[in-house]
Amino acid sequence: MTNKDELITESDLKWLEKYITNPSPTGNEQEGQKIWLEHIKPNVDDHFSETYGCTIGVNNPGQEFKVVIEAHADEIAWYVHKIGEDGFIHVEETGGTDPGIAPSRRVNIYTEKGPVQAMFGWPPIHTRETSDDAPKKSTIFVDCGCTTKEEVEELGIQIGDYIVYD
Repeated sequence: MTNKDELITESDLKWLEKYITNPSPTGNEQEGQKIWLEHIKPNVDDHFSETYGCTIGVNNPGQEFKVVIEAHADEIAWYVHKIGEDGFIHVEETGGTDPGIAPSRRVNIYTEKGPVQAMFGWPPIHTRETSDDAPKKSTIFVDCGCTTKEEVEELGIQIGDYIVYD
């Protein structure tokens, strides 16, 4: 179903789905940039990447008038900081994360064995000091359904693996 008059084609939608479902946490956005560059490359004369993780396409390079297409593609993410004996995973932030939006969010933990589905948790209201406590990095955790540290490690999860919202 492609038509010259369509603004967005089926191929565009497939590329967009591939691009937005690829994990690109702050500091590890290279794979997302490769996908973007693969898509934009036929439409630019030159390209380069810079220190902060941006990939830049340039039309008319070396000329007074040039067009620059830039894509910075990191996303909100967390990293595994500690695995508790109880199987809960404690996190460290990367980029501009907000612990207040984490509870009950589905996530994928990216391990060497592949992604592991999990969910952010937060202590229930009856166990908190006050009912209006806000989630903090020190009180949220990731639950992947394991009850021991060993079970978590058997899934391939280790310190430093990144965690991205699903």
